[in-house]
Amino acid sequence: ISFMPLLFLSTVLITGPAWCSHLCYFGALDNRAASGKKLRNTPLKNKWLLKHSFLILFIVAALLFNLLGVPNLWAAVFGLAAGLTGIAIIVFISRRKNKMVHSTLYCPIGTLTSYLRYVSPFRMSITDTCTTCMACTLKCRYDALNLENIRQRKPGMTCTYCGECLSTCHQQSIRYHFLGLSPEHARSLFLVLTISLHACFLVLARI
Repeated sequence: ISFMPLLFLSTVLITGPAWCSHLCYFGALDNRAASGKKLRNTPLKNKWLLKHSFLILFIVAALLFNLLGVPNLWAAVFGLAAGLTGIAIIVFISRRKNKMVHSTLYCPIGTLTSYLRYVSPFRMSITDTCTTCMACTLKCRYDALNLENIRQRKPGMTCTYCGECLSTCHQQSIRYHFLGLSPEHARSLFLVLTISLHACFLVLARI
C-alpha cells in the first residue's frame, strides 16, 4: 500500500473510469495518437482476450518477481520495458487504428478500471430515443460504442465517461447518471469533480 494506489482507488471511487480518459498521462498520449484521422465503425478484434491476457501477464510477472526475490534493478528494467512497449503501441498501433489500443487492450490499470468503475455511482446509458445512426461510434476512441453496445442501450465496459460521444448524438440519447440528479446536472457534477481532481493532482505534483 503506497500513495499511488490510494490515489488511484480514491479517484475511481469519485469519478469511476475517468482515470483513463481525464487523468492518466499515458491515456492523454494514446488519445493524441488516435486522434489523427476519422474513426471507422470497425470494432477491435479479440478485445477481451487481449485485455485479460495482458492483465494476467503483468500480475503473474509481479508475483513471480516477488516470489523469486528478483533484484529491484531487474524489476525496474522489466517495468521500463513494459512502459516502452506501451509507448510503442501508442505510436504505431493506436495511430494506425485510430483507436486507443494502449488504453483499451494493453494497459493493466485500464482493465482494472473497467471492473472497479462499478464502485462509483456515476453511470452512462443510451435511451430508447436512439435511432442507431451509429454517429457516436465515429467519435468513441475507446471502442465502447459498437452496434452491440448500442442495442443493449449502454456503452461497453471500455467506456471511460470521456463524453466525446455526446456532441455527435443528435437525439441526445447518451446520458450521464448520478443517483437522483438529472442527466444535465450529473454531467456538470462529473466535470466539476474531474476538474477538481486535476487541480489536486497538480498540487500534489508540486509537493
